[in-house]
Amino acid sequence: MKCIFALILMSTAMLSGCAPANISAVMRGSDRDNPYMETRCVAVDMRDKADMERAFTQYDGWRMVYLSEYTTGNRFGTVGAVCFERPRK
Repeated sequence: MKCIFALILMSTAMLSGCAPANISAVMRGSDRDNPYMETRCVAVDMRDKADMERAFTQYDGWRMVYLSEYTTGNRFGTVGAVCFERPRK
């Protein structure tokens, strides 16, 4: 019975298209020692150009200091996190 359950579980995982996650991140030089800097982070759907444009135009003039991308091998769910900073006004 345990073998049948294990076989069903493995078959379900294979049929659902599960793939291991690929996570990549890039951290640029941040001015984190400056107490007058403000930082904002947003989640971005990397498959949606309009969503990317919306995020990047909203923070035009800010410096991008962090970018991470979480995706699977089949590129089914690509989500990113982007952080920007600028001197506080």
